[in-house]
Amino acid sequence: MINVNAFSGTNDHEIIQNAINNRDADGIVMIGPRECNIEPERKTWLLDQAILLPENTTVILQNCTLKLSDRCRDNFFRSANSGIGIEFPEKIYNIHIKGEGLCVLEGADHPRATGDSSKALHAPCPHLPEDICRIADWIPEERRTPEKIDFWDIHNHSYGTDAGNPAQSQYGDWRGIGILLANVEDFSISNLRIVKSHGWGISLEACANGRVEKIDFDACMYKEIDGMLMNMENQDGIDIRNGCHHIIISDITGHTGDDVIALTAIADLERGYIPGGSMKSTHVMHNDWTRREKDIHDIIIRNVIASSYLCWIVRLLPAMTHIYNIVIDGIIDTAPDCHSNCGTLLLGDGGVYGENLLDSMRNVTISNVICNSQTAITIAGFMTDSVITNVVNKNPDCPAIKVSRENGLKQVVTSNIITKA
Repeated sequence: MINVNAFSGTNDHEIIQNAINNRDADGIVMIGPRECNIEPERKTWLLDQAILLPENTTVILQNCTLKLSDRCRDNFFRSANSGIGIEFPEKIYNIHIKGEGLCVLEGADHPRATGDSSKALHAPCPHLPEDICRIADWIPEERRTPEKIDFWDIHNHSYGTDAGNPAQSQYGDWRGIGILLANVEDFSISNLRIVKSHGWGISLEACANGRVEKIDFDACMYKEIDGMLMNMENQDGIDIRNGCHHIIISDITGHTGDDVIALTAIADLERGYIPGGSMKSTHVMHNDWTRREKDIHDIIIRNVIASSYLCWIVRLLPAMTHIYNIVIDGIIDTAPDCHSNCGTLLLGDGGVYGENLLDSMRNVTISNVICNSQTAITIAGFMTDSVITNVVNKNPDCPAIKVSRENGLKQVVTSNIITKA
């Protein structure tokens, strides 16, 4: 094992990357509180770009904070097989990020970009209706009153100081993800607190045989910057993308702006080819489905105590794909009473992202769920050969299970479903 404080560099990123690139045969690199001759009083590591993780690397964080600088438009950590100019990330193995004690990954004070690839950057980007009416130049003058502002007036834009810079992308992309692993097998991410992420906290693409556990999130879709609440979109917690399988997600806590955990297997077969590393996508991998797997399967999600500002605690989203062999067990929705977020579980989609196949979700077991959101369990797609049991719905104004489509359930057993009066 080596300690990053034994290495040198012109900045914090270079120090840590030098240590990783010169790791011992055991592959273990320890990052503790910062000790450096440059700004010796600063104990927080300040990153200008992503730390790249080659295969056979274990990073152990010990009671430390890694923070993105205002110059950074990149991830905290990314698998080294992916990034700008890498069209086809090759499979790599054995990457682990392990926290010991209190280990924090924190977003920048003034992020260069936030949100996903559908969100236009703006700075300032007000969050509150009264500030939107006063500042938001994307809204026509005649609609700049709080009662005329709609959902997308707020959520189509996301804060970023790169806004208006013709040399930079004007939309969010995969660089806003906190920890990004692509085509990695045998991995783990554990015991971290992710604060004010620029986009999704953790995203896995085509990853297998791994664990994500003991992750605490602190995000709420906005942040105070220069005295004003600025909108910061798409602060999901954990996103599992196409091709992922045999993964355990457990012991997840805290608050997110968007979905806490989302399994999103979206394959738009009519969309043009997007190479890996493209700036036009929240995926770092390519979308040539003849070369990679579309489905998500064999996933366990358990022991989640969390809330979402805007969306769902757990979401399964297959579009022209399948999600199967899924266990969801032990979900406590901690949304404040009367909070108007979307709900606790969303299974399937209304068609916004593509067609829900008739067998798109199968072999799904859902148990021991406490719902405290605007809606409880919504089945918007098609689910077969599954079980839903032991559900407590604390909102008497909505059903515990809502089936949106005719024949939305086929061979699905439900039991011990309670809606509190």
